[in-house]
Amino acid sequence: MEFREFFKKCIIDFLLIQAGITLSIGIIGCTSPSAGRPDYALLFLPFVYAFFCLLPSFVVYSSKELSLKQMVFRKILQFLLIEAVVLLVSYIADALISKSLCITIMLTVAIIYAAVNLIDYYMEITDSAAMTTKIQQLKEQTQNE
Repeated sequence: MEFREFFKKCIIDFLLIQAGITLSIGIIGCTSPSAGRPDYALLFLPFVYAFFCLLPSFVVYSSKELSLKQMVFRKILQFLLIEAVVLLVSYIADALISKSLCITIMLTVAIIYAAVNLIDYYMEITDSAAMTTKIQQLKEQTQNE
C-alpha cells in the first residue's frame, strides 16, 4: 500500500472514529448520572480521542503485502494499543470515575473498532468490485477491436 492511500484511509478512519466516539459519549452521558452542567471543553474530547486512536494505525501500515497471520497479529496489536490510548486519555481527562464506566468505555472502544473495520472492509470490497468491472470492460473492448 502506498503511503498516500494509507493516509487517505487514516483520514476516513479519523472521521469514523470521531463520529463513533461522539455518539458513544452522548449515549454514555445520557445513561449515567450527571454531575451538574456539562463542561463545554468536553466537546473537543472526540477530536483528541480520534487523533490518538489513529496513531496505532501505523502498526498496520506496510509498503509490502502482509500475510494473513501478520495482518491478524498487527490488527490485534492495534486494538490493544487503541484500548490503552483510550484508557490513558480518559484517565488524563478524569473521565474514569468508576469501574463500570471504565468497562463501558472499553466495550465502546471494541464496538467502534469493529464498526470502523467493517466499514473499511465494505469500502475495500466496493472498490475491488469497481476495479474488477473496469478490467472486464477493458478486456471486452480489446477483444472486440
